Amino acid sequence: MTDRLSVESWSGILSIALDLRGARLQSARFGYAQVTCYSDLLRFPDYLEILVTADEHHLEVRSQSLLGFYDLGVNRQRVETLRRRLQDAGLVLDSSQTGGPD
Repeated sequence: MTDRLSVESWSGILSIALDLRGARLQSARFGYAQVTCYSDLLRFPDYLEILVTADEHHLEVRSQSLLGFYDLGVNRQRVETLRRRLQDAGLVLDSSQTGGPD
């Protein structure tokens, strides 16, 4: 993230996550959100979790399929789309700019 987490930046992160295709908020509190994303055609559910780390400078994001063994790369694409949109909004930095892991 560009700065420590604020109410405004958390609202922006949450808003961008909920703009993802098929996204529905399941639960959220300051610094944590659980979202279910449904596929367009068959409405398969995938879980998306966003957690702000204790130092309030990093996001941990996880996306996984609820059903099946292989998702055809959909979850990775979802996380990459989220990352790109957060970067475009100026809410997070590319990890190569911060020296963090990819």
